[in-house]
Amino acid sequence: MARGRKPGKRANKTVKLSLPKKLYFVLYGIAGNNEQKMNKLIRSIIEEKLENSTISELSQMLESSKREKEETEAEVE
Repeated sequence: MARGRKPGKRANKTVKLSLPKKLYFVLYGIAGNNEQKMNKLIRSIIEEKLENSTISELSQMLESSKREKEETEAEVE
């Protein structure tokens, strides 16, 4: 009898990330043209950034991205 996944929440959440084409190919080349290695590389870069950043630095990054979006929307109008 086949056993399915146990009910409940998963330990890890999936996040989809959009990268500029140029950056994608740079990371893909560094990973040796292997998608799994590239995903591990991206994951390690993000984890390292989170370990070395404080909460206030991360908050500032969010605020600056919001401001940039608002500025670009204002320029379009």
